[in-house]
Amino acid sequence: MSKKSDTAVIWPAYFDSTKTRSQGRVVPKTLAVELPTAEEIYDACSELKLAATLEPSKKMPSCWWEAQGRVLITKKGTKRQSLLAISKVLQRRKLQKKTR
Repeated sequence: MSKKSDTAVIWPAYFDSTKTRSQGRVVPKTLAVELPTAEEIYDACSELKLAATLEPSKKMPSCWWEAQGRVLITKKGTKRQSLLAISKVLQRRKLQKKTR
């Protein structure tokens, strides 16, 4: 995949509030959620109308022992903008689950 590709790889660790930045969290802790799954990220991408592909058996290279899966998205804007938008949807959905 070239650096100018319009496809981005999204790992659940990017949004995991239980992980540190050095363990793979990318979004600020205030926007992170606890233990997100690749399926939840895929659903959030669908809600945001991002073209996404779920790959459930993939393993993040730095955590090769965890089969957490990944999501490939077609970026709209920068990868950072996409990550922040996805994290806001994940937060809202986790909050809705808690209130039920």
